[in-house]
Amino acid sequence: MSGTTAKYIRLSSEDDDLRKNGKAESNSVTNQRNLLDAFIRRTPELAETDVIEFCDDGWSGKNFERPAVQEMLAQAREGKIQCIIVKDLSRFGRDYLAVGNYISHVFPFLGVRFIAVNDGFDSIRPADVDSLETSFKALLYDLYSRDLSRKVRSAKKFRAQRGDFLSPYAPYGYIKDPADKNRLVIDQEAAETVRRIFLLAADGQNTEQIALLLNREAVPTPMLYKRAAGCSRTRWSNIGEDNFWIGAIVARILRDERYIGKNIFGKRIRDVIGRTHTVKVSRADWIAVENTHEGIVTQDEFDRAQTAMRPYKERGEIKKHDRPLQGKARCGVCGRAMQYTKGKQRYLYCQTPRINPAYGCTGRTLESGILDSVLEGFHAQALMAVELRRLWDERRRKQEKDTAAMKKTLSGLREKHGRLCQQIKELYESYALGKIGKPEYLAAKAAAVRQRDAFTARIAELEAALENTGASGGLRNEFVPPFEKHMEAEKITGEIATEALKEVRVYPGGRLEIVWNLRDELERLVLA
Repeated sequence: MSGTTAKYIRLSSEDDDLRKNGKAESNSVTNQRNLLDAFIRRTPELAETDVIEFCDDGWSGKNFERPAVQEMLAQAREGKIQCIIVKDLSRFGRDYLAVGNYISHVFPFLGVRFIAVNDGFDSIRPADVDSLETSFKALLYDLYSRDLSRKVRSAKKFRAQRGDFLSPYAPYGYIKDPADKNRLVIDQEAAETVRRIFLLAADGQNTEQIALLLNREAVPTPMLYKRAAGCSRTRWSNIGEDNFWIGAIVARILRDERYIGKNIFGKRIRDVIGRTHTVKVSRADWIAVENTHEGIVTQDEFDRAQTAMRPYKERGEIKKHDRPLQGKARCGVCGRAMQYTKGKQRYLYCQTPRINPAYGCTGRTLESGILDSVLEGFHAQALMAVELRRLWDERRRKQEKDTAAMKKTLSGLREKHGRLCQQIKELYESYALGKIGKPEYLAAKAAAVRQRDAFTARIAELEAALENTGASGGLRNEFVPPFEKHMEAEKITGEIATEALKEVRVYPGGRLEIVWNLRDELERLVLA
């Protein structure tokens, strides 16, 4: 066998937790690597290949949103990888439906051999691919992962109820205790700003007034302060690198009970095990433990700030039916989402000048004027979508004959490839039984391998061509419908804005920049 073999190694956070108790040593990265290397060395057809490694350290197997596995699969689709080898099926993934789809459909289509060493699985043996044993093992790994996730979640809940701090990063004003990462200690420099915010609120200043004051004094925001202190966090709820205080940041600090010495856990929860998407949890269901660390402000200072603010109300899902530009209209200068004014004549405005006068942001802009421009642009996009559908359908009809011919050729090549693989196997058996000599065996094998590799390369080319044809054909199903089905729309509704509009950037002087959803798909469609 020639080509490239990919070793895939995965270690999840759950494995790491178990390893601390001495239960998951067999799953360590080093152990997996040694196991796979030894298997490759003792397998002649793999030892001849180029070997590359992909490793996801600290990633759950319940989904395939892992950087290394995504890169490996991308290279496999490009024909750069001919074999994938893992310790067992659970290392590749713990979602038995997804794993089964890759084993039974994706990898055979791509011509990629898949080996799970400890499970004794090798896709080169047809009986392994759809065997009951393989399906049963994949299901068991899935069930085990779900059970493990529940146990980890239960353990975290227990630790939170005990008062341990479990978030990956300390809140602004605190750092993690160097001697105990599950305990918070005060960061005196940042804590002074937190105390000041509470005192200003208690004295009657609202969140925007406090943000304006902090910006005027060039006080670093929580993001900038943490970064300067060497925090490794990469995702922040900010507009850009030019970060400044806004009312929402101030309000978030003033509502945070951790500043009076409480540990709060469980504000959000993953709605599906193995997925990264989270949903809000009702405040009544949060886990709150008092006196777990030193408070930055007293209970009295905290209560006075709450009294000065609007009463806290839990918000459900924001309904945008009557405000189609909610979250879509953004100031072209600072990038912040614009807000609606109250009243019959509705305007959109940017709040930034109230809190940071350094920005020459957009003033009030009439909503109806923006909507008229968006509607005009939408109709132009809809006409383009209809025309593209017409052109694409014509192109598809012309490609159908070529596609049918490619499939017929591919079927014949696969049959010949299979016969050559069988011939190579039979040559080895004849040599092992003494029916042919070594020189004769090596010469015949080399000729058969050259032919087989030529067929393999041609098969990969045809499969890639067919895959690209299928992918291109599906593009119209993504770009066209959102525009085509609202061809006769007389106004921009919440539904249209959600499906078709990404954002509207509003600049001073009334200039608009409208960004539509699926623009990448449109460009690929036009260039295909």
